[in-house]
Amino acid sequence: MTASKTLYSFAALMVLVSPSVAQTPVPSDLLNQLIANAAQYRVTIPSLTADEFIESESSYRGLFRKKVQASGTFRAVRGAPGEPLKESRQLTTLNGRPVSPNVPVRLPVALFGGFGRFQEMFFTPEHVRCFAFTLMPEPGPGGTLQIAISAAHDLDSQPGCPSGYNGLTGLARVDRASHQLVHVERTLPNLPSNRGSASFASVDCAPTKVGEETFWLPTVVAGGTPKQFLRRKFVAHYSNYHRYVASVTLLPGAAEVDPSAAPAAAAQPVSTPR
Repeated sequence: MTASKTLYSFAALMVLVSPSVAQTPVPSDLLNQLIANAAQYRVTIPSLTADEFIESESSYRGLFRKKVQASGTFRAVRGAPGEPLKESRQLTTLNGRPVSPNVPVRLPVALFGGFGRFQEMFFTPEHVRCFAFTLMPEPGPGGTLQIAISAAHDLDSQPGCPSGYNGLTGLARVDRASHQLVHVERTLPNLPSNRGSASFASVDCAPTKVGEETFWLPTVVAGGTPKQFLRRKFVAHYSNYHRYVASVTLLPGAAEVDPSAAPAAAAQPVSTPR
């Protein structure tokens, strides 16, 4: 069970990207492929569990610094169809010491939302018109394609576009062969410091085998407020993915019920990696 002083939402969150001298729009076929990939991610990613290693840090004007390292199990579980994955974490160590499952752990900063719909912030038919996408001439790490992202000049007049995104900058790195996102980030420089969101957030992804299938899944999720008086930083690394399966265990004395009915109060959900 985990509590935190500050919870961040990726959707309201993400290094400033300098515009390229040669303003080359992203080809429409590449943009359409990224939109299709985001839609596929939404419907195909199963419920997952992974090992999580966290570095969480906060300070005020460089003073009163608090930094912790924690590790445990992270879960991203499917809810109703069309909903983003529901995220939770169970921390088992804090600064190298074991943590009791019944003791709440307070992190200086905690970030949620990196597994939900991070691609969909930019790459959906509804959101793509809210941003300008520029193909950068220089390749990124590993020869990736680099796309600079900024808020559309007519953002305020576009229906359905997120409010308060003026001044937004972002960066997407795309694998040349598969056109899958390797990295996506965004910065909101004008985000008020008193909001429960981070001005910067990013997600790194890599092809990851889960059982017999391979998915492009987050390997690093980071976020924070690096340029404010109250500085916050959160970095989480993910490995050892498995499918998360909720099974039902009937406790002694529990009555047998119709599987189509609601589960009995004595039924307990159990995480079973496979």
